[in-house]
Amino acid sequence: MNKGKPSLKEIKALLSNRSQARKQKNYQTADKIRQELEKRGYEIRDEQDKSVLINKDKSKILGIDKNSIGLLAVFGSGETSPTGRRIHEYLIKDKKPPVKIALLETPAGFEENPDHWYGNLAQMLEIGLAPFQPKIRIVTALRKDGVKSTNNSQTLAPLLTADYIHTGAGSPTYAVCHLKESLAYSYLINKLNRGTVLSFASAAAVAMGEYCLPVYEIYKAGHDPYWEKGLNFFQNWGLNLTIVPHWNNQEGGREIDTSRCFMGKKRFAKLLKMLPVSTIVLGIDEQTAVIFDLNKRNLLVMGIGNLTVLKKSKTTIVKSGKRHSLLF
Repeated sequence: MNKGKPSLKEIKALLSNRSQARKQKNYQTADKIRQELEKRGYEIRDEQDKSVLINKDKSKILGIDKNSIGLLAVFGSGETSPTGRRIHEYLIKDKKPPVKIALLETPAGFEENPDHWYGNLAQMLEIGLAPFQPKIRIVTALRKDGVKSTNNSQTLAPLLTADYIHTGAGSPTYAVCHLKESLAYSYLINKLNRGTVLSFASAAAVAMGEYCLPVYEIYKAGHDPYWEKGLNFFQNWGLNLTIVPHWNNQEGGREIDTSRCFMGKKRFAKLLKMLPVSTIVLGIDEQTAVIFDLNKRNLLVMGIGNLTVLKKSKTTIVKSGKRHSLLF
């Protein structure tokens, strides 16, 4: 393809080819075309029945304001706790009742009863956020194939009308496998860009990073320490972040070090050496969330713990209640 200044005809042809690939559920090809359009200065936002093309040189095209990105929260743990309730409330405080909430089950799709985790969360939100009159839908997109697919627009429909979307409990590597290059994943990116609030916890938080920590494989199955490629969700806003929740976990007591998302300090030190220096590690304490304001390019730490930022050989602690620039 010609890498020079693209003609409108050429751009329309690329957009048409991408739409055709999406109709055929060839999301890998569609993603390559999206990347090509991005190289040429355009951004694509997928809606339920169409794709919107935006020239990145302009702040507002076709009614979409680039300064209206929604808040994004990443929990270290505690999304169903009283602390978590206060964080959920903070995230939707500017939304008018009734607030539509969608809970995406994909990370727990491998479990016998994924509704257990998300049903409990739905019950907590319904009670804890009662003043906002929450209308909660559980999105049963469990895997890439089948009826309950992460590529099934009918299954994913509640995401398109949601004011607030959350996904969390499950397996990080399973989440990566079944969200990668999926329609559900593209919805998450586009909804955030259009002002919808998102939050990730547990497995989803790990999966969304540049590198994904295979928690179950290492901690439960005894694999040697390694990383897998994550979904790199934050790269869409120029951030190379690797997320490690449960940073100060103490479930192992004095006998077993389960900090650093159950890896322990010694094992995590080995894992840290395996990462390229370009990635920034965010270690999020239990009962704590990091809230990204991508419009103002800063973050806020909420909850009872802290955020630990590891960049090359530098460690920065951001305490609860404090803001920090995204220029780490």
